[in-house]
Amino acid sequence: NRIIENMEKIKFFNSIAEAGLAKNLLKEYGIESSVQRRGVEFPGDMGDSYGADLFVAEKDIEKAKQILEIPAA
Repeated sequence: NRIIENMEKIKFFNSIAEAGLAKNLLKEYGIESSVQRRGVEFPGDMGDSYGADLFVAEKDIEKAKQILEIPAA
């Protein structure tokens, strides 16, 4: 995925829904992000079995972490 190649993972979420909420919150602040599911999908899989990673551009990492209240590394 070309978009994710230019981004850094900032958080793992236990569900796609949680990652989607975080993505929408960041969008409200003007930060583009991308959600990537973990695991292998299969027919009937809702995508929450393995969770998802949230990625943002390197320039937005600190702001995104503040918005999502992720402790600094």
